[in-house]
Amino acid sequence: MKFVRSPRIAAGLTAAVSLIALQATPALAFDPTGNDVADAFLTLLDAQEGTVESYGGVDVSGDTVTINDVVVTQDGDDGRVTIAATTLTNGAVQDNGRLKLGGLDLENLELNADDGGLSLASLSVTDLLLPSPAEMEADTPPVGPGYKTLEATSIEIRDEDGKVADITKISSSIDGMDGDLPTGGQFAVTGATVDVTQLEADESKTLTDLGYQTLTVDLAGSAKWDPEAATLVVPEIKVDAKDAAKLSLSFSLGGVTRDVITQLNEKSDKPEEAMALLQNVTVDNAKIRLDDASLTGRILDQEAKKAGVETPQYVAGITGSLPMMLGMLQNKELEGQVAQAVTEYLNTPGSLQVVAAPSAPVPVSQIMGTAMLAPQMIPQILAVGITANQ
Repeated sequence: MKFVRSPRIAAGLTAAVSLIALQATPALAFDPTGNDVADAFLTLLDAQEGTVESYGGVDVSGDTVTINDVVVTQDGDDGRVTIAATTLTNGAVQDNGRLKLGGLDLENLELNADDGGLSLASLSVTDLLLPSPAEMEADTPPVGPGYKTLEATSIEIRDEDGKVADITKISSSIDGMDGDLPTGGQFAVTGATVDVTQLEADESKTLTDLGYQTLTVDLAGSAKWDPEAATLVVPEIKVDAKDAAKLSLSFSLGGVTRDVITQLNEKSDKPEEAMALLQNVTVDNAKIRLDDASLTGRILDQEAKKAGVETPQYVAGITGSLPMMLGMLQNKELEGQVAQAVTEYLNTPGSLQVVAAPSAPVPVSQIMGTAMLAPQMIPQILAVGITANQ
């Protein structure tokens, strides 16, 4: 999930959604509430670089525990998080120290710091399993808290100069498990509206020159992993920028074993070692599709203006030079497909689709080796085809 303009925004959003998983210290900085579930949750919020400064009170009704007005501050910084109401449902502290919750609901969360902040109206998580304080302190903690569904609403992201973006809703779900490993899931980000004028100077100028003052993006995706067949199928990952363009990607991989998934999790902070684990993974098929919604025309008009010509003349210049540019493919059939599709798309922007459909799965090691030694052969080994406006 990456529509963000800078690491600061990413960090802010992650902090909000991941408050439930902050690293805990053995000694509590807050006065115990007298309720085991509330104390276990506050212990996780009492991070190594943060402190649960206060809470307003704890209400217990049956299996529901509500903690009011939680305040968490960051040590040595002005970072401050407030949560108006935290509701823990069907909670239990397990023998291993983990906290299991049927539901977690946060209302009116505010995060403020020197370089900006974030707020959200609500965060709801179901079937949540949080690591124990000891696990969180370990050098190799669990991959993360387990959950079934997560939904955050009415999110506002700010930098030091003011509001940068609004997000209507973020949701995700884990639809199946194989032991501790998820086998299926989906996510969606709805109504992520960015104030273009608040972006970095270069990014802002690029978009404003194209006529955008704000940009609204929806993201969605799903995946299913079959550990027995060792296949990973991603039906679609979609990025839909309103009044600009929609980009979608789908693919199917083989050789994705339990061992590969487990080691990828363990090597998540070591990209080179993680890449080595993919050598025996195969690409079965893949598709990428671009649907235009005015972005292509805006770019062509802008570039034609820079060149001092009318747009049709500028497009003719591009399409006329395609045969020479495509010679590097060293594949006459594909050169003809690409030239025809790109020409059709640039003259009448609609859709552009690239499909890889090899007759047999292609190992990632073969793709990487070909990319280094003979990159022009990649379209052939993957049986790549391209079409426009279909």
